[in-house]
Amino acid sequence: MKAKFVRKLVVMTACAVMSLTLFTACGDDADSNQGGSSSNGGQSGEKTPAATQGAETPSDGGYTFTYKGTTISMKEDMETVKAALGEPASYFESESCAFQGMDKVFTYGSVVITTYPDGDKDYVYSIELKDDTVETPEKICIGSAKSAVSDAYGAPSSETDTAYVYTKGSCNLTFIFADDAVTGITYVAKTE
Repeated sequence: MKAKFVRKLVVMTACAVMSLTLFTACGDDADSNQGGSSSNGGQSGEKTPAATQGAETPSDGGYTFTYKGTTISMKEDMETVKAALGEPASYFESESCAFQGMDKVFTYGSVVITTYPDGDKDYVYSIELKDDTVETPEKICIGSAKSAVSDAYGAPSSETDTAYVYTKGSCNLTFIFADDAVTGITYVAKTE
C-alpha cells in the first residue's frame, strides 16, 4: 500500500515539475516584451527566442539527446528532427501562451518532444524520457540510482531534495528522484 502511495506521489511530483517547466514562460507579464534587455542581443523591442539566433547551428555545447541515431539539440528546427525520425506515434498542439502560434507535442515511443513556434517554424523546447527503454548519452535512464547521476554529471547547477538540475549551453537537464532512484528526466531549452 505504501509503495502505491509513493508511486502516486512521484508521478504527481513529476507532472507538477513538468508543467512548471513547460509553462514557466506563461507567467511573463506584458511589460517584459518591451524595452530593457532581451534575448535579441540586448536590443530593446519585442522578445525574440534564442532559437532564432541559433537556428542554423542549434548545438551550442548544451546537453543533447540521441534517439534512434539522431542527436537532438534544444532549439533545433523540428522539421530536421521529423525528417530523421519520421512521423510521431502521436501528435498534439495547443495555442502557445508564451509565443505567437502553436505549441506542439510529438511522441516517439518513450520520448516526448515539445516545440515552440517562431515565425513559420517550430523549434525543440523540451524532451522528456518516459521510461527505462531510453537513456541519456551518459547512460542514465528512469530507474538509475541517484549516485549514478552524480557520477555521470558531477555536481548539479541546482538541486532540491527530489531533483537535480544541470545547466549547460541553452539546456537545463532535470532529473527527478524518489527513494534515491531517477523517476523523471527532462531536457528543457533556456529561452532567456
